Amino acid sequence: MEEPQLATFLSNPAQINDFVRRLPGITSALCCSAATAMDGATSITEQLIGAALARLDAIQGQRPRLGFRGSSSEIVCADHLGRDRPYLLYLPGRHQRGALRPRENFRDLARWLLTRTIPEPYRPQFDQEAAEAIGAMLFETFKNTEDHGLVDAEGNLLRISIRAVKTDHHAIRPDTAARLADEFPPLANFCAMLAPAQDAAHAHLFELSILDSGPGFASTWTGKPLAELSEEEEETAVRECFGRGSAKGQDRFGEGLPHVLRVLQRQRGFLRLRTGRQSFYLDYGAHNIPDGYALQRFAPPGTAPLAPAAGSLVTILLPMRRGR
Repeated sequence: MEEPQLATFLSNPAQINDFVRRLPGITSALCCSAATAMDGATSITEQLIGAALARLDAIQGQRPRLGFRGSSSEIVCADHLGRDRPYLLYLPGRHQRGALRPRENFRDLARWLLTRTIPEPYRPQFDQEAAEAIGAMLFETFKNTEDHGLVDAEGNLLRISIRAVKTDHHAIRPDTAARLADEFPPLANFCAMLAPAQDAAHAHLFELSILDSGPGFASTWTGKPLAELSEEEEETAVRECFGRGSAKGQDRFGEGLPHVLRVLQRQRGFLRLRTGRQSFYLDYGAHNIPDGYALQRFAPPGTAPLAPAAGSLVTILLPMRRGR
Protein backbone atom coordinates (compact mmCIF):
# COMPACT_ATOMS: atom_id res chain seq x y z
CA MET A 1 0.00 0.00 0.00
CA GLU A 2 1.30 3.45 -0.91
CA GLU A 3 2.00 5.87 1.90
CA PRO A 4 -0.68 8.60 2.05
CA GLN A 5 0.54 11.92 0.60
CA LEU A 6 -1.18 15.23 1.28
CA ALA A 7 -1.00 18.17 -1.14
CA THR A 8 -2.14 21.40 0.53
CA PHE A 9 -2.76 25.07 -0.15
CA LEU A 10 -0.68 26.00 2.92
CA SER A 11 2.36 28.24 2.78
CA ASN A 12 3.13 29.54 6.29
CA PRO A 13 2.88 28.54 9.99
CA ALA A 14 -0.27 30.60 10.61
CA GLN A 15 -2.10 28.74 7.85
CA ILE A 16 -0.86 25.40 9.15
CA ASN A 17 -2.13 26.14 12.67
CA ASP A 18 -5.49 27.27 11.32
CA PHE A 19 -5.72 24.15 9.15
CA VAL A 20 -5.33 21.72 12.06
CA ARG A 21 -7.93 23.61 14.13
CA ARG A 22 -10.61 22.12 11.89
CA LEU A 23 -11.62 18.47 11.97
CA PRO A 24 -10.86 17.68 8.29
CA GLY A 25 -7.46 19.34 8.68
CA ILE A 26 -6.32 17.61 11.85
CA THR A 27 -7.54 14.18 10.71
CA SER A 28 -5.87 14.45 7.30
CA ALA A 29 -2.63 15.63 8.93
CA LEU A 30 -2.70 12.72 11.40
CA CYS A 31 -3.18 10.23 8.57
CA CYS A 32 -0.57 11.46 6.08
CA SER A 33 3.05 10.39 5.82
CA ALA A 34 4.15 13.41 3.77
CA ALA A 35 2.69 16.83 2.96
CA THR A 36 3.61 19.53 0.47
CA ALA A 37 2.93 23.26 0.50
CA MET A 38 0.92 25.29 -1.98
CA ASP A 39 3.74 25.25 -4.54
CA GLY A 40 3.51 21.46 -4.73
CA ALA A 41 7.21 20.98 -4.03
CA THR A 42 8.10 22.33 -0.57
CA SER A 43 7.73 19.76 2.20
CA ILE A 44 5.72 20.85 5.25
CA THR A 45 5.44 17.35 6.71
CA GLU A 46 7.24 18.04 9.97
CA GLN A 47 5.46 21.33 10.64
CA LEU A 48 2.01 20.00 9.76
CA ILE A 49 2.20 16.77 11.74
CA GLY A 50 3.80 18.61 14.67
CA ALA A 51 0.97 21.15 14.73
CA ALA A 52 -1.63 18.38 14.48
CA LEU A 53 -0.10 16.43 17.37
CA ALA A 54 0.10 19.57 19.52
CA ARG A 55 -3.59 20.27 18.97
CA LEU A 56 -4.44 16.61 19.54
CA ASP A 57 -2.68 16.78 22.90
CA ALA A 58 -4.76 19.85 23.80
CA ILE A 59 -8.16 18.42 22.87
CA GLN A 60 -7.42 15.01 24.41
CA GLY A 61 -6.31 16.46 27.75
CA GLN A 62 -8.20 17.32 30.91
CA ARG A 63 -8.92 20.88 29.71
CA PRO A 64 -9.96 20.22 26.10
CA ARG A 65 -11.90 23.45 25.77
CA LEU A 66 -8.59 25.29 25.49
CA GLY A 67 -8.04 23.52 22.18
CA PHE A 68 -11.52 24.06 20.76
CA ARG A 69 -12.33 26.69 18.14
CA GLY A 70 -15.22 29.08 18.79
CA SER A 71 -18.46 27.16 19.37
CA SER A 72 -17.15 23.98 17.75
CA SER A 73 -15.87 20.96 19.67
CA GLU A 74 -13.77 18.10 18.34
CA ILE A 75 -12.84 14.90 20.16
CA VAL A 76 -10.39 12.82 18.13
CA CYS A 77 -8.87 9.35 18.57
CA ALA A 78 -5.78 8.63 16.45
CA ASP A 79 -5.55 4.91 17.24
CA HIS A 80 -2.62 4.16 14.92
CA LEU A 81 -0.51 6.74 16.77
CA GLY A 82 -1.40 5.44 20.23
CA ARG A 83 -3.42 8.60 20.88
CA ASP A 84 -6.64 6.66 21.44
CA ARG A 85 -7.96 7.68 24.89
CA PRO A 86 -9.17 11.29 24.99
CA TYR A 87 -10.07 12.37 28.52
CA LEU A 88 -13.68 13.20 27.64
CA LEU A 89 -14.40 9.67 26.40
CA TYR A 90 -12.08 7.35 28.33
CA LEU A 91 -11.23 6.69 31.94
CA PRO A 92 -7.85 8.20 32.86
CA GLY A 93 -4.83 5.96 33.40
CA ARG A 94 -3.45 3.03 31.46
CA HIS A 95 -6.55 0.88 31.28
CA GLN A 96 -6.89 -1.93 28.79
CA ARG A 97 -8.60 -1.13 25.50
CA GLY A 98 -12.35 -0.69 25.86
CA ALA A 99 -12.27 1.36 29.08
CA LEU A 100 -14.83 3.86 27.88
CA ARG A 101 -16.35 6.08 30.52
CA PRO A 102 -19.69 4.80 31.86
CA ARG A 103 -22.91 5.59 30.01
CA GLU A 104 -23.89 8.23 32.58
CA ASN A 105 -20.65 10.12 31.86
CA PHE A 106 -21.66 10.32 28.21
CA ARG A 107 -24.98 11.88 29.25
CA ASP A 108 -23.00 14.49 31.19
CA LEU A 109 -20.74 14.99 28.16
CA ALA A 110 -23.77 15.50 25.90
CA ARG A 111 -25.18 18.14 28.25
CA TRP A 112 -21.80 19.91 28.33
CA LEU A 113 -21.45 19.84 24.54
CA LEU A 114 -24.98 21.17 24.08
CA THR A 115 -24.39 23.97 26.59
CA ARG A 116 -21.09 25.13 25.08
CA THR A 117 -22.27 24.83 21.48
CA ILE A 118 -25.76 26.33 21.59
CA PRO A 119 -26.32 30.09 22.21
CA GLU A 120 -28.07 30.74 25.51
CA PRO A 121 -31.44 31.94 24.08
CA TYR A 122 -31.87 28.60 22.30
CA ARG A 123 -30.85 26.25 25.12
CA PRO A 124 -34.30 25.73 26.71
CA GLN A 125 -35.40 23.81 23.61
CA PHE A 126 -32.64 21.22 24.15
CA ASP A 127 -34.10 19.54 27.20
CA GLN A 128 -33.14 16.52 29.27
CA GLU A 129 -34.51 14.18 26.60
CA ALA A 130 -32.15 15.59 23.94
CA ALA A 131 -29.13 15.25 26.25
CA GLU A 132 -30.15 11.69 27.19
CA ALA A 133 -30.59 10.72 23.53
CA ILE A 134 -27.33 12.25 22.32
CA GLY A 135 -25.40 10.84 25.27
CA ALA A 136 -26.73 7.33 24.66
CA MET A 137 -25.92 7.56 20.96
CA LEU A 138 -22.38 8.77 21.69
CA PHE A 139 -21.77 5.96 24.16
CA GLU A 140 -23.13 3.21 21.93
CA THR A 141 -21.42 4.53 18.80
CA PHE A 142 -17.99 4.64 20.41
CA LYS A 143 -18.51 1.24 21.98
CA ASN A 144 -19.33 0.04 18.47
CA THR A 145 -16.20 1.64 16.97
CA GLU A 146 -14.09 -0.25 19.50
CA ASP A 147 -15.83 -3.50 18.60
CA HIS A 148 -15.84 -3.05 14.81
CA GLY A 149 -14.05 0.13 13.71
CA LEU A 150 -10.44 -0.74 14.53
CA VAL A 151 -10.12 -3.73 12.19
CA ASP A 152 -10.99 -4.53 8.58
CA ALA A 153 -13.69 -6.99 7.46
CA GLU A 154 -11.23 -9.88 7.90
CA GLY A 155 -10.28 -8.90 11.43
CA ASN A 156 -6.88 -7.38 10.66
CA LEU A 157 -5.87 -4.32 12.65
CA LEU A 158 -6.14 -1.19 10.51
CA ARG A 159 -2.86 0.53 9.67
CA ILE A 160 -4.54 3.95 10.00
CA SER A 161 -7.50 4.45 12.32
CA ILE A 162 -9.32 7.67 13.18
CA ARG A 163 -12.45 8.07 15.29
CA ALA A 164 -13.95 11.44 16.11
CA VAL A 165 -16.88 13.46 17.44
CA LYS A 166 -17.67 16.98 16.30
CA THR A 167 -20.30 19.45 17.46
CA ASP A 168 -20.94 22.89 16.03
CA HIS A 169 -23.43 25.74 15.82
CA HIS A 170 -24.38 27.03 12.36
CA ALA A 171 -26.12 30.32 11.62
CA ILE A 172 -27.63 30.16 8.14
CA ARG A 173 -29.38 32.75 5.99
CA PRO A 174 -32.23 31.04 4.09
CA ASP A 175 -31.29 32.85 0.86
CA THR A 176 -27.76 31.38 0.95
CA ALA A 177 -28.56 27.94 2.39
CA ALA A 178 -28.66 26.18 -0.97
CA ARG A 179 -25.13 27.38 -1.82
CA LEU A 180 -23.71 26.12 1.47
CA ALA A 181 -24.77 22.53 0.78
CA ASP A 182 -24.86 22.48 -3.01
CA GLU A 183 -22.86 19.22 -3.15
CA PHE A 184 -25.68 17.44 -1.31
CA PRO A 185 -29.08 18.61 -2.58
CA PRO A 186 -31.18 16.91 0.16
CA LEU A 187 -29.33 18.95 2.81
CA ALA A 188 -29.59 22.11 0.70
CA ASN A 189 -33.35 21.60 0.45
CA PHE A 190 -33.59 21.06 4.22
CA CYS A 191 -31.60 24.22 4.98
CA ALA A 192 -33.60 26.29 2.49
CA MET A 193 -36.81 25.44 4.36
CA LEU A 194 -35.49 26.62 7.74
CA ALA A 195 -37.23 29.67 9.15
CA PRO A 196 -35.32 32.15 11.33
CA ALA A 197 -36.74 32.91 14.75
CA GLN A 198 -38.76 36.10 15.08
CA ASP A 199 -36.59 39.20 14.60
CA ALA A 200 -33.60 37.03 13.62
CA ALA A 201 -31.73 37.17 10.31
CA HIS A 202 -30.43 33.62 10.50
CA ALA A 203 -31.75 30.14 11.12
CA HIS A 204 -29.66 28.23 13.66
CA LEU A 205 -28.64 24.57 13.67
CA PHE A 206 -26.89 22.28 16.15
CA GLU A 207 -24.62 19.70 14.47
CA LEU A 208 -23.34 16.44 15.89
CA SER A 209 -21.08 14.33 13.66
CA ILE A 210 -19.52 10.97 14.57
CA LEU A 211 -17.01 9.27 12.29
CA ASP A 212 -14.64 6.35 12.13
CA SER A 213 -12.30 4.99 9.47
CA GLY A 214 -13.24 1.33 9.92
CA PRO A 215 -14.68 -1.03 7.32
CA GLY A 216 -18.09 0.70 7.22
CA PHE A 217 -21.64 -0.48 7.83
CA ALA A 218 -21.92 -3.01 5.00
CA SER A 219 -18.60 -4.80 5.59
CA THR A 220 -19.24 -4.95 9.33
CA TRP A 221 -22.72 -6.36 8.74
CA THR A 222 -21.76 -8.94 6.10
CA GLY A 223 -18.18 -9.75 7.13
CA LYS A 224 -17.06 -9.17 3.53
CA PRO A 225 -14.66 -6.54 2.13
CA LEU A 226 -16.39 -3.78 0.19
CA ALA A 227 -14.77 -4.94 -3.07
CA GLU A 228 -16.63 -8.26 -2.78
CA LEU A 229 -20.05 -6.59 -2.50
CA SER A 230 -22.10 -5.24 -5.38
CA GLU A 231 -23.61 -1.80 -4.85
CA GLU A 232 -27.03 -3.43 -4.46
CA GLU A 233 -25.69 -5.84 -1.81
CA GLU A 234 -23.99 -2.98 -0.03
CA GLU A 235 -27.17 -0.87 0.00
CA THR A 236 -29.20 -3.77 1.35
CA ALA A 237 -26.64 -4.43 4.09
CA VAL A 238 -26.55 -0.77 5.17
CA ARG A 239 -30.35 -0.63 5.32
CA GLU A 240 -30.52 -3.85 7.34
CA CYS A 241 -27.81 -2.65 9.72
CA PHE A 242 -29.41 0.77 10.23
CA GLY A 243 -32.91 -0.67 10.38
CA ARG A 244 -31.95 -3.05 13.14
CA GLY A 245 -30.27 -0.22 15.02
CA SER A 246 -33.30 2.06 14.68
CA ALA A 247 -35.59 -0.56 16.22
CA LYS A 248 -35.60 -0.10 19.99
CA GLY A 249 -33.77 -2.74 21.96
CA GLN A 250 -31.64 -4.17 19.15
CA ASP A 251 -27.96 -4.64 19.72
CA ARG A 252 -26.07 -2.49 17.22
CA PHE A 253 -27.09 0.83 18.74
CA GLY A 254 -29.16 -0.25 21.74
CA GLU A 255 -31.55 2.55 22.69
CA GLY A 256 -29.38 5.47 21.57
CA LEU A 257 -30.22 5.66 17.87
CA PRO A 258 -34.01 5.26 18.17
CA HIS A 259 -34.02 7.85 20.97
CA VAL A 260 -32.11 10.31 18.77
CA LEU A 261 -34.46 9.62 15.85
CA ARG A 262 -37.44 10.48 18.04
CA VAL A 263 -35.77 13.78 19.00
CA LEU A 264 -35.02 14.47 15.33
CA GLN A 265 -38.63 13.78 14.43
CA ARG A 266 -39.95 16.01 17.22
CA GLN A 267 -37.63 18.90 16.33
CA ARG A 268 -37.88 18.39 12.55
CA GLY A 269 -34.19 17.69 12.14
CA PHE A 270 -31.99 15.97 9.56
CA LEU A 271 -29.72 12.90 9.56
CA ARG A 272 -27.05 11.98 7.02
CA LEU A 273 -25.14 8.70 6.77
CA ARG A 274 -22.12 8.32 4.49
CA THR A 275 -20.50 4.91 4.40
CA GLY A 276 -18.64 2.96 1.71
CA ARG A 277 -20.14 3.84 -1.68
CA GLN A 278 -23.47 4.84 -0.17
CA SER A 279 -25.04 8.09 1.00
CA PHE A 280 -28.37 8.19 2.85
CA TYR A 281 -30.46 10.76 4.67
CA LEU A 282 -33.59 11.31 6.75
CA ASP A 283 -35.28 14.70 6.38
CA TYR A 284 -37.75 15.28 9.20
CA GLY A 285 -38.32 18.83 8.01
CA ALA A 286 -40.25 17.41 5.06
CA HIS A 287 -44.00 17.20 5.35
CA ASN A 288 -44.21 13.63 4.07
CA ILE A 289 -41.72 11.26 5.67
CA PRO A 290 -41.98 7.78 4.13
CA ASP A 291 -41.81 4.76 6.43
CA GLY A 292 -40.82 6.59 9.60
CA TYR A 293 -37.12 5.80 10.01
CA ALA A 294 -36.51 4.36 6.52
CA LEU A 295 -33.33 5.79 5.01
CA GLN A 296 -33.61 7.72 1.76
CA ARG A 297 -30.73 7.00 -0.64
CA PHE A 298 -28.94 9.84 -2.39
CA ALA A 299 -27.55 9.11 -5.84
CA PRO A 300 -25.58 11.88 -7.58
CA PRO A 301 -26.75 12.99 -11.03
CA GLY A 302 -25.44 10.84 -13.88
CA THR A 303 -24.27 7.26 -13.76
CA ALA A 304 -20.96 7.57 -11.87
CA PRO A 305 -21.15 6.03 -8.38
CA LEU A 306 -19.93 7.81 -5.28
CA ALA A 307 -16.26 7.36 -4.52
CA PRO A 308 -15.74 4.83 -1.68
CA ALA A 309 -15.35 6.41 1.74
CA ALA A 310 -13.31 4.77 4.47
CA GLY A 311 -15.47 4.01 7.48
CA SER A 312 -18.69 5.82 8.30
CA LEU A 313 -19.88 9.35 9.02
CA VAL A 314 -23.18 10.00 10.79
CA THR A 315 -24.36 13.61 11.11
CA ILE A 316 -27.47 14.90 12.84
CA LEU A 317 -28.72 18.47 12.52
CA LEU A 318 -31.25 19.93 14.95
CA PRO A 319 -32.90 23.29 14.24
CA MET A 320 -32.77 25.75 17.13
CA ARG A 321 -35.72 27.81 18.27
CA ARG A 322 -35.72 30.41 20.98
CA GLY A 323 -37.08 29.44 24.37
CA ARG A 324 -40.34 30.97 25.50
